[in-house]
Amino acid sequence: METTLKTNHGPYDESTQQTLTKIGALLRNIKYGYIQVTIQGGRVVQIDKTEKFRVNGQKSKSKKKTDKQ
Repeated sequence: METTLKTNHGPYDESTQQTLTKIGALLRNIKYGYIQVTIQGGRVVQIDKTEKFRVNGQKSKSKKKTDKQ
């Protein structure tokens, strides 16, 4: 099912719809990280995705050890 996004000025053009679809796909497929959208002249010119992965699957907890004397 495909939805057409509309503004007060009518439906988005095809290239804008493709860009929004791409951004939506990136959002659905990222677990940790960020997506940066670069806009020039009112148009999206670049999309950057940085994704982070945990190596051991656990958060590292820093514990302070004290030496007993």
